[in-house]
Amino acid sequence: TQVNKPQRNSWVMIEQDLHTKAVQSVVEGSNAQLSCNVKATESPSIKWLFPDGTKLKAPFKMEDGRFSVLSSGQLVIRSVAYADSGVYHCVAQVRGDIDSMSYRILVQPPVTQPADSEIIKIQKNVGEPILLPCSAVAIPDAHLSWILPNSHVINDLSNSSNGYLLENGSLLIPHSHVSDSGYYRCVAINQQGSDQFATRVSVNKMVSDRSSKRMKFKKRPGSSISGKTKVQVID
Repeated sequence: TQVNKPQRNSWVMIEQDLHTKAVQSVVEGSNAQLSCNVKATESPSIKWLFPDGTKLKAPFKMEDGRFSVLSSGQLVIRSVAYADSGVYHCVAQVRGDIDSMSYRILVQPPVTQPADSEIIKIQKNVGEPILLPCSAVAIPDAHLSWILPNSHVINDLSNSSNGYLLENGSLLIPHSHVSDSGYYRCVAINQQGSDQFATRVSVNKMVSDRSSKRMKFKKRPGSSISGKTKVQVID
């Protein structure tokens, strides 16, 4: 009597965890990395499909090229341009099985100067904390990030030493400096679309009590505005 051993089926899976950036905002000229974490019963074939239809198979590296794909499946885009915005697909395949995952990149300008009617204005004194609220109503859930005046991007995976993204989407700068003045952009993005708004923060140098009394009458009414602003990204 001959007993046939059951053959183990081949499978492949692209894992997504808390560190997976399925959607992200990137500042023009910076670098972007899209991680495709593949688990499989055997060595998989990994390729990336670009928004314009381009296909790159791992590993890929072109001398002096902006795009490269590591053997691990990670896609690296150097010096991102506006044309790089869009949806990218990582496709992993083994014999008899295939899996894919979508990633959206939104390329933002390094600086912005929206019309006065479109921004919130906040004034602070040096040393005071800055708290900028931002919430998103989106289906599916949106990923929130803040772009600082120096073009640094803060999100739940990349807080900086002087700014933190809170769980409710607000940006907190515990101790403000004059150099923190400028435009702050809250960007909400999901696989369906994106939305954003800007807040202009002015951090003033500390002045003496006498100077303060002279200056407070020159303060323009309504120059300090705070409020909950919703970013709606609804498909």
